[in-house]
Amino acid sequence: MAEIFQSEKSEFTEEEIKEIRNIIWKHSGIYVEDSKLYLLKFKTSSRLKKIRVTPREYIFLLNDSSQELKELIESITIGETQFFRDKIQIDTFFDKIFKNYIQEKKNSPDIITILSAGCATGEEPYTLAIYMLEKFPTINFRVFGIDINENFIERAKEGKYSSYSIRGVPPLILTKYFDRIDHETWKIKDIVKKYVSFERVNLMDKLKMRLLGKFDVIFCKNVIIYFDESSRNKVAEHFWYILKKSGYLVLGPAEKIRIVSEIFEPIFESGMFFYKKIEKSRDELI
Repeated sequence: MAEIFQSEKSEFTEEEIKEIRNIIWKHSGIYVEDSKLYLLKFKTSSRLKKIRVTPREYIFLLNDSSQELKELIESITIGETQFFRDKIQIDTFFDKIFKNYIQEKKNSPDIITILSAGCATGEEPYTLAIYMLEKFPTINFRVFGIDINENFIERAKEGKYSSYSIRGVPPLILTKYFDRIDHETWKIKDIVKKYVSFERVNLMDKLKMRLLGKFDVIFCKNVIIYFDESSRNKVAEHFWYILKKSGYLVLGPAEKIRIVSEIFEPIFESGMFFYKKIEKSRDELI
């Protein structure tokens, strides 16, 4: 069997790698730039050797097997994050914008719902829950974290983190909301975990996105920069649909998406942009 396999062409051509790129883009919205194709080739070549098929057979497998495509997408998604990342931006949002929003909603029986889209291993959703507990201790809320990578979601549910992940957590917050497991490992306390839930969701999946429900604010930071423009537009429209009236979208500090300024009102505060939902008819959206 090994000799037969080795006699077959076992290297992807540039055209085949681009074909795989298109399959990934079609299913996830993630677009691998030409300058990063060598990384995609490395990932796919590793899979090729592991499951012992030819390049063409592998492409057929990606088209026929949702499991293999899922594993490939998970292998190229990035999980680099940390607690309290972009703290100045989050402080500004909660202190200057969301505080007023909460005040307007104080007589509403609705639970405040927050979505962390592309949550990786859960640092952002737990950070947002801690902000809510600290700044609005009497408010009933829930935080939802979604990501396309199932391995990330399972790690987020576990809630264990390295010293590197918690490096930006203020000392008082660390002792209040984390338990130390050993020298290098910390675990988020149940007083935070009970407010946060996680689910594997593809941001491009219109039905699953809408089934999540409605949210007061969506955080999607440093995620859709990896999408092509048409995919970014679709995701932005999904966000618009699942935001409550006058809800907010928070992107990464350096992220700019053309359609966002058309269906959201840019709010400039302390040198940063935040985006408020503009009411439009459904006919105006795809």
